[in-house]
Amino acid sequence: MLHIVKSVSAIAELISAVTEQDEVILIENAVYAANPQHRDFQQIRPLNVYVLDNDLLARGLAERVSPSCLRVDYLGFVALTAKHDSSLTWN
Repeated sequence: MLHIVKSVSAIAELISAVTEQDEVILIENAVYAANPQHRDFQQIRPLNVYVLDNDLLARGLAERVSPSCLRVDYLGFVALTAKHDSSLTWN
């Protein structure tokens, strides 16, 4: 399953639902959690995490994202969506 996370506040709920086989993409304000200095980073670090590059750039976080989070553009986001049979959006 692909978990699409839109806000940092949704991460606590996400952690209780995500499995090892799942992948997570951080978009909109959730991209702040990809910064290793962010309070929620340690929760997402062990997961398969992608980050929408355009949202990182819009928030000036391009240089602060952890290398453990893979940056993707919109085409990469579409590819992730196509790769999974189901997705769940976390607001």
